[in-house]
Amino acid sequence: MSVTTAATTATGGEAVTIDLTADIMAFDTETITVPAGAEVTVNFDNQDDGIPHNLAVYTDSSAATAIFVGDTVTGPVETTYTFTAPSEPGTYYFRCDVHPEMNGDFVVE
Repeated sequence: MSVTTAATTATGGEAVTIDLTADIMAFDTETITVPAGAEVTVNFDNQDDGIPHNLAVYTDSSAATAIFVGDTVTGPVETTYTFTAPSEPGTYYFRCDVHPEMNGDFVVE
């Protein structure tokens, strides 16, 4: 995973780009870290042939309250998700909604 920080956006948050890959039924990272309030762009590469995945970010592992839910795409395919990170620092949760065992911490600093 790589993170690139760009110029400050009009909303006051930084713009960051995350590269995230799904391969062999797993994400290539267990932790994504972004600045509070950042405009987040995720370049999502689903390399699992014929298998649907997405990226979803929730307030916690109960997945009851969504922060962002990306469209499900069937691999192999690349797509881009864009959303605003929470303004409150903390540890949130990300997962593939189709395969919840693919998950990790979404850390907002």
